[in-house]
Amino acid sequence: MNIQRFIKLNTRALAVILFAATIMLGLFGYTTAQEGGGSGVSVSPTRTELPILPGDSEEVTISVRNITSADIIARPVLNDFEADGDGGSPRLLGPDEESAQSLASFIKGLDDVQLAPEESKDITFTVDVPQEAFPGGYYGAIRFQAIPVNESGEENPGQISLTASVASLLFIEVPGDILEDVQVDYVKAFVGENTGSIFTSKPDFAGVSITNNGGSFIKPFGPVRVENFSGDTILTYEINNQDPRGNVLPDSTRTFRDQLLVQETTVINGEESTEEYNPIKWPGRYKITADVSYGNGGEIFTVSSTFWYVPSWLIIALVILVASLIGLGFYLYRKNSTKTTRRRR
Repeated sequence: MNIQRFIKLNTRALAVILFAATIMLGLFGYTTAQEGGGSGVSVSPTRTELPILPGDSEEVTISVRNITSADIIARPVLNDFEADGDGGSPRLLGPDEESAQSLASFIKGLDDVQLAPEESKDITFTVDVPQEAFPGGYYGAIRFQAIPVNESGEENPGQISLTASVASLLFIEVPGDILEDVQVDYVKAFVGENTGSIFTSKPDFAGVSITNNGGSFIKPFGPVRVENFSGDTILTYEINNQDPRGNVLPDSTRTFRDQLLVQETTVINGEESTEEYNPIKWPGRYKITADVSYGNGGEIFTVSSTFWYVPSWLIIALVILVASLIGLGFYLYRKNSTKTTRRRR
C-alpha cells in the first residue's frame, strides 16, 4: 500500500514538473520571438495613376514606414503583374516573365532606403516615358522588402525577413490613339460562388462581368437594378462604387460582385437605426439589369438576366400537393370504377 502511494505521489509530481517545464518553454519561445521581431513596412499610397505623354517624365513619391522595432532597409523591387482570375486581384509575375504593358524601362532612380523603428521616409523616383512609346496603359507593382540590418547599419545576410513584402501599384497611361474594345458579358445572380437561373436559397450577390480587349485600363461604372415579379424595382446600386474606381486591365475579364442588400434607416425617439436586409423576399421570377459605361460615359452597355427563387419548402409543398392530387384522382377513379362494375352486375 505504501509503495502504491509512493508511486502515485511521484507520478503527480512528475506531471506537475512536466507541465511547468512546458509553460516555461512556451514563455521562453514567446520571449525569444518577441525580442527577435520581424521586419515589415507599410506604404502609402497603395495605388498611383498618371497620364504621361511620350517623351515626358513625372516624379512619383511613395511614403514607406518601418512598422517594426528594429532597423531595416526597405528595398524596392519592380514587378509586372496581371489579373489573377476575374476577381480583380493582381498576380505578380516572376523575374523571367514580362508583360507587354511593363513599366520596367520607364522607372528611374528607385533606390533602397534605411529606416529606424517606426520611421517613415518618402521615396521619390522618376517615370520617364520614351518618345517612341505606343499609346496605351502600362502598369507594375513596386514591392518593398524589409531587409534586417546589423548594428553598423549594413544588411544582415544571416537574418531573414519574417514578413511578406507590400506593394504600391502604379498605372501609367500614355495618351494617343488608344484602341477601345469593351464588352459587358453578363449580369447574374449568385448564391455564394454559385450562379444559375433557379435558386432554392435567396441569391446574396449580383455579378457584372466585363471584358477589356482594348489597349489601356478602364474604370466601369453604372447602375444595377433588381426587379421583382411585379416589375417593381426592389434594389438599385452602382457597380465599382469606390474611390478610386477599380480597373479592368487590358486583355482581361473582371467580375464586379456586390451584395444584394437594402439599407433602411429609421428614426426612433431621435435616434437613427440602420437595418440591412435582402430585398428578395417572396418566391417568383426576378430580373437584374445593368447599364454599364466607362470613360466619359459616352457609350452605355445594357445587359439583363432573369432568375427564379423557389425555396425548398415551396418545392416540398408542391410535391406533396401534386402527390395528394394524384392520390385523390386515383382514389376517385377506383371508386367510380367500383360503382360502374356493381351496376353492370
